[in-house]
Amino acid sequence: MEEFLEIRDLSKNYGIVRALKGVNFTIAKGEVHALLGENGAGKSTLIKIISGEEFPSGGSIRINGTAVREFNPAHAMAAGIAMVHQELAIFENMTVSDNIFPNSTFLNAGFINRRKTDKEAKRLVDLFGMNISPRQKMDSLTMGQQQIVEILRCVSAGKEIILLDEPTSGLNQEEVKKLIAIIRQLKDRGITVVYISHRIDEIKEISDRVTVLRDGTYVGTYDNNEALSQMDLIGRMVGRELSGTLYSARTDDGIAGKEVVLEARNFSKKNSVQDISFSLHKGEVLGFFGLEGSGTNTVSRMIYGLEAADSGQLFLKGKPVQKPGPDALVSRGIMYLNNNRKNAGLLLKSPAVDNLSIPRLQELSDGPFINRVKMTSHAEKYIGEFNIVIPSVYQQPRYLSGGNQQKLMFSICMSNNPEIVIINEPTRGIDVGAKGEIHKFILSLIKTGLSVIVFSSEMPELISLCDRVIVMSKNRISGEVSKGSGMTQEAIMANAAGSFGAAGPLGADGSSGGIK
Repeated sequence: MEEFLEIRDLSKNYGIVRALKGVNFTIAKGEVHALLGENGAGKSTLIKIISGEEFPSGGSIRINGTAVREFNPAHAMAAGIAMVHQELAIFENMTVSDNIFPNSTFLNAGFINRRKTDKEAKRLVDLFGMNISPRQKMDSLTMGQQQIVEILRCVSAGKEIILLDEPTSGLNQEEVKKLIAIIRQLKDRGITVVYISHRIDEIKEISDRVTVLRDGTYVGTYDNNEALSQMDLIGRMVGRELSGTLYSARTDDGIAGKEVVLEARNFSKKNSVQDISFSLHKGEVLGFFGLEGSGTNTVSRMIYGLEAADSGQLFLKGKPVQKPGPDALVSRGIMYLNNNRKNAGLLLKSPAVDNLSIPRLQELSDGPFINRVKMTSHAEKYIGEFNIVIPSVYQQPRYLSGGNQQKLMFSICMSNNPEIVIINEPTRGIDVGAKGEIHKFILSLIKTGLSVIVFSSEMPELISLCDRVIVMSKNRISGEVSKGSGMTQEAIMANAAGSFGAAGPLGADGSSGGIK
C-alpha cells in the first residue's frame, strides 16, 4: 500500500504530562485505518495534532511525502485534512445545504445561488443514499443524519483524509450500519479515513488496519484479518491478556419474590410515549432498549420528572409520588445519571472537589461557612473508591478522559447514598477498560440492595447487566425479555423492530408472550 500519512517520532507534552511518547506509524492512501486505545492512550491528542488543533512537542508528520511545517486547522484543511469531532460542529438552525456548503462558491452577482447550492447538495445526499431534503433544517435530523451531513461537508470540500472521532457513540444500530456503508463508499472514492472508536466489533467490520496506542506509546499496527481477534485487540489495549468476554450474561439468583421498590403506571404524552407501565424490584437491574425514535430517552426523562407527562402515576414502595421531579426524587433516594456528561452532568470548569461536594454541601459546612478540609477529604474518599485517574481533587473535569468523567459522575451520584439509580447510556464513548469497571460497579450496587434502571443502546451491555430488559418500539413497550439463556440480541431486536408479527411480543425464550 502507498504510504500517504507518515507519523514519525511524534510526542506531545502538557507540562509534566507526556501525552504522546515517540509515536511511529504510517497510514496508506484510500484505507480505513482505525486508532484503538483506552481513554488517556493518546488517540485524541494524536488526531488533534494531525488536524492542526495542537502543536507537537517533537517529531514530524508527512502528507504524501511533504513535511507539515505549520500546525493549525487552516493549514491542515489546505493540505486536504478534515476532522469530524464526536461533538458535532453543525449549524442547527440552518439547512442541510448550508451545512454541506458553509462557504458556498455557487455565487450569482456576489449572492449565493440557492438553486445551484441545493442541486449540488442533493447530488451528494442522493449519492450516499440519504433520504433527506437539502432544504431541511439540521435540528430536524437525527444525530446519525447530522453526522453524515458533516461528512458530506468534508467530501464536498475535496478532502483526502477524514478523521472520525467516535463517530458512532450516539447512534443506534441502523444509523451505525448506514455510517459504515458510507465509510466504505469514501474508501471506494480513494479517500483515507482515520477511524477512532472504542467499539471493537465496528473496527473489525470496517477497518483495513488497526493501530493500538497505550499510555501515549505506540503498541503496534495490525492487519485486520481473521487471525486478529477482538480479545487480541483488547489485550494489546490494556497491556494484559483477558479471558472470556466483556459481555457475559449474569448467572445469579434473580429477583423472584423481591419487593417492588418503584412502579410506573400508564405514563402517556400526546404525540409521544403511550401507556408506559413497569416495575422495579429491590436488588434488580432493569434495562430499557429501543431503536432511534422508540421513546426510551423520553421515558428516562419522564419518570424522573425532567419531562412532563399528560397522564400516569409513579409509586415508590407502594406510595404515590406527587409531582415527581429531581428535587422530590433525590430527597427520596433516587438519582439520575444523564447521558450527556458534558452538557448536563458535570460542571466541567469547576474543580472535581466542587462537583463532588455540591450534593452534600450542607454536611460539609460549618454553619454558614464551607469547610474545605471536609470537602477535600470527602472528594478524596470517592475518587479513591471509584479509581478515578486524576492528578488532584482540584483538577477540572474537562481535562479528564471520558471514562474518568463518567466515573466521576457515578461517584457524585453515590455520594448521595441513593436507593435507586437511573442511568442513561452508562458507557457511551468510553474505552473497554473503563467500561468493564463501570459494569462491575453497577453489579456491585445490587449486592448491597440498591436497584438500578439502565437505558442503553448496546444490547450486549444490557444482556450482561440486566435481570430483565423492557423493549420499546414506536413509543410503546413492545416486549420484555428476562435473564437466562433466552435473553439474546435476536429476541431483543425482534421486539425493537416490531418483527414478531401477529403472534405478539417475543419472550426471553423466543416464544410469544406479553409483558410480565
